[in-house]
Amino acid sequence: MHLKRRLKHKIQMKCTFLLALFIVACVGTVAQHSFTLSTNQELKVKGTSTIHDWKMVSGKAKGNAEIELKGNKITGINSMVINLPAFSLKSGKGGMDNNAYEALLAKQYPQIFFELTEVETITDQMIKAEGRITIAGTTRVIPLQVNYKVSERTILFSGGFPITFTQYKIDPPKALLGTIKTGDELQISFETTFKLIN
Repeated sequence: MHLKRRLKHKIQMKCTFLLALFIVACVGTVAQHSFTLSTNQELKVKGTSTIHDWKMVSGKAKGNAEIELKGNKITGINSMVINLPAFSLKSGKGGMDNNAYEALLAKQYPQIFFELTEVETITDQMIKAEGRITIAGTTRVIPLQVNYKVSERTILFSGGFPITFTQYKIDPPKALLGTIKTGDELQISFETTFKLIN
């Protein structure tokens, strides 16, 4: 009887030990890391007008993120914040830039903000999420579908989404006494690299 009890006890101890090892191993493969937005980035704003299509580009955003990784796969994003100086958006045409800055109230609101609010799904290459974007003092929640690629110490994110001027209570810019009018719809696209800082 005592032998059976001792044998049963040893088996239980071994099972408990193996289970603990399994849990530690699984937990150990997922780690949270801090990332910062590198200078390898490009954000484009594309729109239309009564005479031609146009775009403005910036590579001056700053940001940081707390991201969980398991190998080359993102398993969670606990936070992500990005700030883009409004005056960093450039079209290559000074007059158009000035009209855009005026419409964006860039002197009053010099920063465009993004904050990740919810991660819905993550696959090996794609993330569906929502984020708050603040432009000219108005904040809206935007759905996002973002592609990503994890390298040794960096993560490349790319994607795009539509917004409108009026969605952010902005009057579409005009030029030449209103004879040239900008369309309300905009397409935002981005390609940004976050680099590991710890």
